Amino acid sequence: MDEQRENDMDLIWDRTLELFIKIHDCPDNPEHRDNLVRWLNEDPAHLKAFNELGQIWISTGIALAREIGRPLDDLEKDQPPLMMH
Repeated sequence: MDEQRENDMDLIWDRTLELFIKIHDCPDNPEHRDNLVRWLNEDPAHLKAFNELGQIWISTGIALAREIGRPLDDLEKDQPPLMMH
């Protein structure tokens, strides 16, 4: 991968994490949701990075659940569904 493409991907991941954290911390804030949707629609690479981050988040949760020995059903009770785009 050339240096410019690598820098572009770093910027995309930085923004992905920033938006993800804002949504996670304030899920009911319409400005955060609007910013996320606008950004996801700007470039297919944005949606790809956001989906990859979502998979990492889910995988981490599953790994932690297994580590502490709790069934996933117990952890998922009363949880809102994952945000879908």
